[in-house]
Amino acid sequence: MMNYEALFTQSPSAMVVVSTEGTILRANSAFCELLGYKEDELVSTPMSEHVYEADREQYSAIAAKRDQNNNSKTEEITLNLKNKASDTIAVTCKSGPITVGQGASSYQVITVAPIQNDHIYFDALMNGFPGLIYFKDLKGRFLKVNQAYVKKFGVSTPEDLVGKSDFDFFEEQHARNAYNAEQKIIETGQPLLNVEEKETWPDGHNTWVATTKMPLYGKSGQTIGIYGISTGITEKKESEMKLREKTSILNAVTLRMPVVIYKYRIDKGLEIIMGNPLVKDAFVASKIVKMSMEESLASLVDKVSDEDEKHNHLHFNSTWGGQYFENFVFKSRSAEGEFIGLALDITERKHAKRKIKNNAKELEKINRELNQFAYIISHDLKAPLRAITNLSEWIEEDMGESENVEVKDNLRLLRSRVSRMENLINGILTYSRVSRATIEYTEVDVKQVVTEVLDSLMVPENFKVTISGELPVIKFPRVNLEQIFANLISNAIKYHDKSSGHIEVGYRDKNSFHEFWVKDDGPGIAPEYHEKIFVIFQTLQARDSMESTGIGLTIVKKIVEDRGGSITLKSEPGKGTKFVFSIPKSIGDNGN
Repeated sequence: MMNYEALFTQSPSAMVVVSTEGTILRANSAFCELLGYKEDELVSTPMSEHVYEADREQYSAIAAKRDQNNNSKTEEITLNLKNKASDTIAVTCKSGPITVGQGASSYQVITVAPIQNDHIYFDALMNGFPGLIYFKDLKGRFLKVNQAYVKKFGVSTPEDLVGKSDFDFFEEQHARNAYNAEQKIIETGQPLLNVEEKETWPDGHNTWVATTKMPLYGKSGQTIGIYGISTGITEKKESEMKLREKTSILNAVTLRMPVVIYKYRIDKGLEIIMGNPLVKDAFVASKIVKMSMEESLASLVDKVSDEDEKHNHLHFNSTWGGQYFENFVFKSRSAEGEFIGLALDITERKHAKRKIKNNAKELEKINRELNQFAYIISHDLKAPLRAITNLSEWIEEDMGESENVEVKDNLRLLRSRVSRMENLINGILTYSRVSRATIEYTEVDVKQVVTEVLDSLMVPENFKVTISGELPVIKFPRVNLEQIFANLISNAIKYHDKSSGHIEVGYRDKNSFHEFWVKDDGPGIAPEYHEKIFVIFQTLQARDSMESTGIGLTIVKKIVEDRGGSITLKSEPGKGTKFVFSIPKSIGDNGN
């Protein structure tokens, strides 16, 4: 009897015990909840009293039939019950006997199952709705999900998700946030309506859904969980984020650059969309400007055509208030008769061009003056020097066989100083012409240039010159290349501390540069002088002991750097010297 009692009281199905006379003896909580009564309100009342009037005759007939069969057979009938509020509830009733003692039955147990007429619609919704539908219990575990949810999580059937929670699928923090939000719904009864949720998965990728979550109530009105409907909005959200990013970039650009973006409609005129505040203010400051812009646009917009590539946009300049704007106008794709324009403030560019033009004229004037100065040096200054040289030679001739050796030595020293002066003048002229001379880039065979330089220098027989690597053919001003190698090789010979020596000319291909070097095994140069030797008029030895103008390396450095290259020095005392210079392969890299 205890088993029957537990089954009866704890069963989720509505059950009632009636006597052979049809009186209710017991009713479980599910039956009471179905009809809206308490058990003591039902006990001792006729079961037929709770049957809908139209179905009582049918119920009585089945009851009589049951008595005739001596209660030995389970009967099933579909009828309508009437609840406390007098509403009708369609149910299926199954009645079976309970036998006591010697097989005699003293009462019947009737099991009542409400007929859910709307389950067809519910099943259609769960199986066919493209959004996500789910029901959860108080602990956030899935009770029921639709087919869309099955697809989302990649499982086979809805039953594979029952009993699991968000913690089984999502990243911990996301699952925790969702759980806390659902617990708040359960506690307060307040739903979440159309909230955007970012879902973070264990592999790190994110998806987005728009979710509505509501409290789930039981038949007695208590909260038994939550249910929700979610719609995937990942593509929409990503599009929004991309659009927001592009808009943010556009705003950042327009706020910092001298630019304005505007919209022009044939029927509404000119409207500023965004732009640098200062430029924007200047753009709209004058009504005359606006009118002139609209007139210009109105007369030109008919040329803009998506079909005609040649006129797919307008490009024109405009000016007002002392400012210049360069305009680009495109046909809008969002509305007929609408055009989007971009106005770039080019005032500074205009002023810079004007300044460059003025500077070019000034530079041309300066160059003429420098050329004139060079002519004066070359002719007017050299002439007295040549006269001094001639005069000293005549004096020495007039002295004849005079034994005044000191006077003759002074005359030779005088001519030496005059020669040095002339060399300095020539060096200065050469240095000044490096940047001002007309540069002509031609194909130059470097090996041929080096050979000709060696021939012109008349290298002493006890000096050996070798070439390391295959010297290439390059595009470079030939005269400049001759000057570079002549100065570097002659210095290697002139400043060598031995009567014999070895000089090496080498080449290496270095990406976008040609790299050359001239190396010797002479005395070397201390590190503290590596920069000094490239300064004009600087020499490491007294001029009386070694005749030098101190301009040669300065000219080399200027030629190399003016042509976009660089020159470095590698040397230590007693270990020789290596000059390495690089020049660009592309003429465009040198700025000429």
